Parts: sequence; C-alpha cells; structure tokens
Amino acid sequence: MAATFRLHAALVLTTISLVLLACDPDGKKDCAWVLEPEAKLEGTTEPGFIPVCARNRKSMKEDCAMQATLDYAKQAYGRTFRYVDIRFISAGQLHTVSSIKFCNGKN
Repeated sequence: MAATFRLHAALVLTTISLVLLACDPDGKKDCAWVLEPEAKLEGTTEPGFIPVCARNRKSMKEDCAMQATLDYAKQAYGRTFRYVDIRFISAGQLHTVSSIKFCNGKN
C-alpha cells in the first residue's frame, strides 16, 4: 500500500515537473513577436539608435529595453519572430538589437 502511494506520488511529481519545464508562459517561443518603435522612450538611446519594443500581441507581453538603428527597425517592422531568436550586441541598460531570425526564414 505505501509502495503504491509512493509510486503514484513519484509519477505525479514527474508529470508536473515535465509540464513546468515545457511551459512557455510569456510566449517567447511563439512566432508572434514584432519589433516596433517606441516614441515614449525617445531620448533614452545612444546616438544613432531609436528605442524599440518587442511585442507579442497574443500574450500581450512586451520588452521595451531595446534599441536598434532606424534602418534595422524599418527592415524588421511588421515581420514576426520568436523572442528567443533576437540577438543583442550589448547588454547595457538598453539592449542593442544586432539581428533577428524572422519566422519567414529571411533575416
């Protein structure tokens, strides 16, 4: 009886652990993120950069601690990507976006 209870408890804990590890509550692996300029943060970037936000319209999550060149922001505007596919040059107060692997396969 006690051995059966321990076996069931171990199975339940294992299942819960697997579910939690596979979970992506912020949707960072979803192909639903877009890069958009953020006018409210103007003046907070380094010279030659504009403030941008990565936004997920499905999960209503965003990360606005980023900057990119105007040319790169124009190139990325409206194209979807996975948040985990953003690459940064710097890790300062504002992360400088260096590249994004877009969902359509083109960078």
